[in-house]
Amino acid sequence: MASNDRSIEYEGKRVAELDAVVNNLVDEQVLQAYPSAANAARLIDCVWFKNGRLMPAVMEIEHSTGVTSGLTRMKGFFDTGPQLRDIRWTIVAPDEDRQKVIDQANREQFREMETKFFPYSAVEELYSLCDRRKPRGVTDQFLDCFMEDCVA
Repeated sequence: MASNDRSIEYEGKRVAELDAVVNNLVDEQVLQAYPSAANAARLIDCVWFKNGRLMPAVMEIEHSTGVTSGLTRMKGFFDTGPQLRDIRWTIVAPDEDRQKVIDQANREQFREMETKFFPYSAVEELYSLCDRRKPRGVTDQFLDCFMEDCVA
């Protein structure tokens, strides 16, 4: 969770206090080989860790800031280590921003991230499905079906 978002509340509790939220990126095993990675990721909205050794996705939620600033933050993190390349670099944004996300993600400086677009409508659909069905796990392939490739 981005360091500047740690005070946001959800259901009466600060998000930073929720069990699944990592308190210090430096402590994550997958980042320990890359000393500058934790600092580069400190303002990223969501870094998804799995089993302490994997990082399936990095997500920037673009609601109030521009798509380019989210891509720039992710690119700074992307550039900290070669092991960080095989990750879903994702922009979560309103459905109507689809073309803007695709256009920006295809700019030369961002193209190698192979960014995915995760529209708000797909987030709502996924949340609703998980809330109703209570899955015990979500596979990478299942998550991918809610995202769209941006690379042209």
